[in-house]
Amino acid sequence: MPRKLAIFIFWFVGFGIGFGGYLLFPNITNWFHTNMPQFLDASIIGALIAGIIGSILSTITIITWANRTS
Repeated sequence: MPRKLAIFIFWFVGFGIGFGGYLLFPNITNWFHTNMPQFLDASIIGALIAGIIGSILSTITIITWANRTS
């Protein structure tokens, strides 16, 4: 598999997971909004949650793929 294709696939997987996580867990956004300082609005908090979820799951995917035996 070409390197650029692999990077694109992992980016797309991470984005999809983050996007889905943001849609599936709106209560997390509300919790962060009430417990974080007021300078962070809901869109920033949602983007942070989506990025964290996407990066964690895509990193787990990459590690699993890298440790897989061929």
